[in-house]
Amino acid sequence: MKVPFYGLKSCNKNQIILSEIESRHCIKVLRYKIGDKVQVIDGKGSMYECVILEDNLQNCTLDIINTDFKELPNYSLHIVIAPPKNPDRIDWLIEKSVEIGVSKVSFVISNRSIRNKVKLERLERIAIAAMKQSCSRYKLIIDEIVPLSDVLSQISAKQRLIPHLEKGKRVLLNHVLEPKKDTCILIGPEGDFTLEEIDMAIGWSFKPTSLGGQRLRTETAAIMVASAFSYINEY
Repeated sequence: MKVPFYGLKSCNKNQIILSEIESRHCIKVLRYKIGDKVQVIDGKGSMYECVILEDNLQNCTLDIINTDFKELPNYSLHIVIAPPKNPDRIDWLIEKSVEIGVSKVSFVISNRSIRNKVKLERLERIAIAAMKQSCSRYKLIIDEIVPLSDVLSQISAKQRLIPHLEKGKRVLLNHVLEPKKDTCILIGPEGDFTLEEIDMAIGWSFKPTSLGGQRLRTETAAIMVASAFSYINEY
């Protein structure tokens, strides 16, 4: 399957003009020519079947021959996570989140965080590349890193879960996760959330949850819950 293009300078019912970066990639790198068929996604649900009309390196013009739109379900997964120390693992997290179908990733600073910055521009590029490679229809939303308390006050999801390792009543994820609900899941740093942070999250209606007996890396825990959400919703 050909990897679709993403990056539209303009788009109407009949034609698309690719961005300069994508125009150059299409014509100079991939060596497509006038008359060749290509696919384009807009990150908003549409997949366009096109024919190259003008092979300009700055403004590659495409004729649209077919448009297919995929509606978003009325529920989604929002992962709120304290980023791991290793930037390569953050990159991996974003890539796999796109492939699995996560809608939004918000990075937070918690008391035990060991990283308080993320390279948002780089992560956006990784998300776009993963979207193209997996033919995902919607672009992953990635939030800049902020304190945990700032995010908790803005969550609107009906289903809210916080996996943690502290003692106390916790329910296994597969026993509490319900399908077809807007869901937000908090993932702590490598040292886990503090008791105070867990209590704060519970105060914002997050349910204490367990991911089982294994101690997981931060990014592994995130992908585990994303996979469970995908499976239960039959993505």
